[in-house]
Amino acid sequence: MSSITVASHCPLQVQKPANPWEFYINTCLDDRLQPAIRHLFCSIRSAHLFHNGSVMLGELHNYGTLLNAVNIYRTLSDKVMPQPLILYFTVCILHTVEQLHSVHVIHADIKPDNFMLGERFLENKCFDSDSVDHGLVLIDLGQSIDMQLFPEGTAFTARCLTSGFQCTEMLSGKPWTYQTDYFGIAGTVYCMLFGTYMQVTNEGGVWKTNGVFRRNPHSDLWLEFFDTLLNVPDCGSLPSLRSLRCRLTSVLQQNYSSKLATMKSRLVIKLLENHRAARR
Repeated sequence: MSSITVASHCPLQVQKPANPWEFYINTCLDDRLQPAIRHLFCSIRSAHLFHNGSVMLGELHNYGTLLNAVNIYRTLSDKVMPQPLILYFTVCILHTVEQLHSVHVIHADIKPDNFMLGERFLENKCFDSDSVDHGLVLIDLGQSIDMQLFPEGTAFTARCLTSGFQCTEMLSGKPWTYQTDYFGIAGTVYCMLFGTYMQVTNEGGVWKTNGVFRRNPHSDLWLEFFDTLLNVPDCGSLPSLRSLRCRLTSVLQQNYSSKLATMKSRLVIKLLENHRAARR
């Protein structure tokens, strides 16, 4: 059990029982990541550990989560997030997870409510695919796995207790490593596309989502995207997140380079309105 309170503009995360592992992973990221990209992940400034609980002092990100943004669009006429923003957020997510995997850490709990939006998101006006100023912050490292603690070639067979977050390898009894994050990326993007959580089925040995893409202007792109992330051959044949990111970036730039800034500005206004309403 955990709860979050705010004091002096810094959130205090109170956990029962104690969770020193999250603080350990935080120190790993401090040590392994370049300072210029450390802000892509939550940072714990201090941890106070007790026999029956822990209190961690972190950073405040004022404007909600990616799930909050999805829910904003559910209240509007179109019901779902615009394609330019979905493509943009997907590029940002892929870039963030690339950085995490490059330092041999598996997040193991990627979902839309674990991406926070802060001031950097509101202020950033650069839409380059390699920009690290996009403002999405990946939080909740308490389930993460440090692969540097295991011999090379280690894979896992444990299953997540929450059925909707079991990757396809868990569902089929296959070994997994970084695939659990690939599944989390797929589920997060699916939530942006459809405003609901992803379900998967196996059809003739191929894992597919329950989404209907025929009305989507980029149906082939998204079908390829989900097929790549859900059908990883094995732990030694992981698809390149960078290659996926470049593919989506190309579509984003070719089709929406002139529209993205306006779309983002409209979302920023909605986020600011929600933030003001929540403080009343």
